[in-house]
Amino acid sequence: MKCEYNTILGTGSNMFEWLEQEISTIKTPKFHLVDGPADPKLEEAVTKSGLPLPKTYMEFVLKFGNAKLYRRSQNGYRIGIFAGPREAVLNDGTRIYHLGFHDGATVYVKPPSGSFTFPIFEFELDEEEKAADDFEAWLTASCARARKSYGKTKWAEILRGPKPFTQDEQNVIEARRQFSWRVVGIDAERNHIFEVTNAGNRMLPVLTIGLRSKDKQLNGAIRLKVGNINPGQTAMLHADCYKDLKPADEMEAFELPDPQPEDRDYYHEFDLCKGIGS
Repeated sequence: MKCEYNTILGTGSNMFEWLEQEISTIKTPKFHLVDGPADPKLEEAVTKSGLPLPKTYMEFVLKFGNAKLYRRSQNGYRIGIFAGPREAVLNDGTRIYHLGFHDGATVYVKPPSGSFTFPIFEFELDEEEKAADDFEAWLTASCARARKSYGKTKWAEILRGPKPFTQDEQNVIEARRQFSWRVVGIDAERNHIFEVTNAGNRMLPVLTIGLRSKDKQLNGAIRLKVGNINPGQTAMLHADCYKDLKPADEMEAFELPDPQPEDRDYYHEFDLCKGIGS
């Protein structure tokens, strides 16, 4: 994450200064991810695009680039802003520009008709809602709700940053390194079949593995229940891999990297360490 920001469109705007300050204050890695400020190529694309987009959105992109804000899962964030808007056409022929996401909703604007205002719309569960009168108001309100959702105690932890791993947690990391797995098929109930080997000297109740759809629309993780696999054993496990959201053959499992302290909430192997050494 870059911590220096250019002025916006040559105006020296202090817009979104509150977010700059929040990013610099939070000591938890990966809680906010931004790749700005814009490099010369992106800056030219934004300032010369000619697309009917909110000026405040373009200012945000020049300052922060692509942004994922308020981490809430292994790979998930509450708010996302795309540096490049994605053009689409609704069933009624209305042209929209997809700017990002807010929880499970698609966030977009429509080209203005007879005015220069750009209300922000959110679309979720086949329902469209006008979320705000402009991009800046939408982002400010959405971020305020996201911060509130963590509660005071958790927010204070996020600001401070994570504690280093305990020895028990380090032992869990070493144990999960000794597990290997591969997908060997899909069963009649559309569950994935995993062949899992425990080559270590201790057991774990679960193994967290990554899971994503081939179209990249879903990206998450599942808990593989490995609690009955003794050291030196191999077993076949059947696991639901988001089969109610995507056809089984469109999902793929992948190995996650070793967790860092900021990841401990998203690797369920650490559940057995809670309360130990605290």
